[in-house]
Amino acid sequence: MIPSPTTRDGRNLDRRIADDRGEGATIEIDTPDAAWPIQPEARPEPGGTPAETYYDLPVVKAPPWKWYIPAYFYAGGLAGAAGTLAAAAELARQRRLAYRLHCIALLGEAAGAACLIADLGKPARFHYMLRVFRPTSPMNLGTWILSAAGASGALALLASRHDRSRHWVVIASAASAITGLLLATYTAVLIGNTAIPIWDATRRRLPWFFAASSATSLASLLELVGAGRRSYSILGKAAELAAGHAVARAAVAAGVGRPLREGRSGRMWRGAVWIGVASLAATLLGRPRLAGVLGTAASVLARFAVVEAGKASAADPRATFEPQRRGRPPDRPRPA
Repeated sequence: MIPSPTTRDGRNLDRRIADDRGEGATIEIDTPDAAWPIQPEARPEPGGTPAETYYDLPVVKAPPWKWYIPAYFYAGGLAGAAGTLAAAAELARQRRLAYRLHCIALLGEAAGAACLIADLGKPARFHYMLRVFRPTSPMNLGTWILSAAGASGALALLASRHDRSRHWVVIASAASAITGLLLATYTAVLIGNTAIPIWDATRRRLPWFFAASSATSLASLLELVGAGRRSYSILGKAAELAAGHAVARAAVAAGVGRPLREGRSGRMWRGAVWIGVASLAATLLGRPRLAGVLGTAASVLARFAVVEAGKASAADPRATFEPQRRGRPPDRPRPA
């Protein structure tokens, strides 16, 4: 069967070569677009050269994630950065700052677990993942990382609050730092281990971006509560802007950067960048509260932009086919 411009019943049969008799021969579809909707990102570009795709239809399934997942990315990254910085504060014997950071880490891990369980639909599905340990599965490994981060964070908080022995405080804080570092970055590994074109093309840079964004999230929250460290805020925000630029460049170089420039995801990405620049400027000008509000908004918006860009990239068949064809050696013939 090949498409025929004269057939408008949704079946696209060329009756010169196709047999339209049988059980489904009389079935007609008045509105083919409603029966098989195509997202705007997947429609052919007007006046553009037709891409070699499968009828310009998406071939990669977009993630069915709701707002819980980008919110989990933010909360988990915040908790991971707090757990890591808390260990440094314990080594520097800044007990008050370390206690605050342990509290932030524990609250962030609890919020992240709530978002993850809400996305799973049933609380039982969370502990079902803990029945096995599969290092090759980012989802399973992430569940273990979140659980380990929560347990080590709680122990570190209790040790710093009640234990007078520095030995156990340092051990618990070190465990919290290790699991916190993994928690802040593993979600980038999770989405980079998929077939979504833009996530796959930027899989080596996304962990750095998520780590920098997590540090910015923590720095902004500390500025809001009046416990900010100016050098840490400047370093984290500058690193987030640099890592975000590297992600965008990698996506453009691979030919899949369209979602970061156009559509809803493009607006969100540009908004996160400019708000992040404004937050860095506010920090440099000595306006910590304003910098904290802007930095928090930029970090949250960046996580939502990454998820929306993945959905838009999955809906665009050209983002799937064209990079693969460009990567084919010139002496290899094209499939018939």
